Amino acid sequence: MNANITGQTQTNKKFIANEEHLRLILANIKDYAIFTFDLDGYITRWNTGAENIFGFAEDEAIGQHAGIIFTPEDRAKGAHLKEMGTALAKGRAEDERWHIRQDGSRFYASGVLTLLQDGALMGYVKVARDLTERIRLEEDLRRSYEEMELKVAERTRELKEANQSLQAEVTERKQSEEERGRLVKELVSSQEVERRRIARDLHDHLGQQLTALRLQLETLKKECGESKLCELIEQAQTIAERLDSEVDFLAWELRPAVLDDLGLNAALANFVKEWSTHFNIAAEFHSTGLDKKRLSPETEANIYRIGQEALNNVYKHAQATDASVLLERRDHHAVLIIEDNGVGFDPQEKNILKRDDRGMGLISMKERASILGGSLEIESTPGKGTTVYARIPAIFVEPEETIK
Repeated sequence: MNANITGQTQTNKKFIANEEHLRLILANIKDYAIFTFDLDGYITRWNTGAENIFGFAEDEAIGQHAGIIFTPEDRAKGAHLKEMGTALAKGRAEDERWHIRQDGSRFYASGVLTLLQDGALMGYVKVARDLTERIRLEEDLRRSYEEMELKVAERTRELKEANQSLQAEVTERKQSEEERGRLVKELVSSQEVERRRIARDLHDHLGQQLTALRLQLETLKKECGESKLCELIEQAQTIAERLDSEVDFLAWELRPAVLDDLGLNAALANFVKEWSTHFNIAAEFHSTGLDKKRLSPETEANIYRIGQEALNNVYKHAQATDASVLLERRDHHAVLIIEDNGVGFDPQEKNILKRDDRGMGLISMKERASILGGSLEIESTPGKGTTVYARIPAIFVEPEETIK
């Protein structure tokens, strides 16, 4: 009998010790709400964490139905009862939902409801954790991401519009440049046709009239005898000869026949020689690689005009005593180099294109190089002369393709 009493006492002490140990555990867990309720759903235990999270003190919660932590709308749907039914059927039930505190404020929590058994089913135990901060952070992150996406989309749209505008502008400029190039090309071609016509008219009509004038003056001179009139006739003959020479030179400058008949090499060689004689400036012409080749008529005409314009600038502005012209073939290009020992100038000077007709000459040479797909560079230093360097793609043709 005494032994039974002693055994029962020890069992009771052990139970009390376990209860105290469990109470201490529940009291010290503050981040998690841990509470139990019986099979009917009424709360039997309520830890410190549950007080912190749900706001109910232990004596306020015990005896209440577990549905007090559910929102009114969830209670109306029977969510708390369904959770107990799931746990009863499966041994556990997990959920994440909005809950309600004693003060009516809402928070988001995750929880696990499991069966409480000690041989026989005794009730339920629920462990829950407040996830409101995590949800807030996730919401902030989502909102920030959406704002970033909106900004990225807006910036992308702006960049797309700017790119489209830029592409349209580039296309428009390209079309304008192509149109300008086409017009310049047509203008240059028209100039050459008009030069040829004027040169022919000067030679055929004005030249013939001057020749007739000179013959008439010669006839008059033979009949004037020793009178004062003879002296006047001789003066008129001198003027007529000079006019005849100037007209020939002008017609030749406008469009030398040798350019059409014999090509660029012969035309430039002849031009340099005549230019040197006419303006009394020493000049030499050298050519390599192109003496047996004919370039396209358009190429020959424009290279010839570049050389002509460059030498005319030498006469008008350089105050040079010597000049040289080199025409050569380099790979697939025709290269024209004109050098002088004149006073030079600063190519970077902003007003060079406005100061005198030299600027117009430079523009003309660059335009001619450009319409041939080539380039023109000018190197000059005040007091050290000037070099004009034109590099033009060489397009060769058969003799019968050249202009006659």
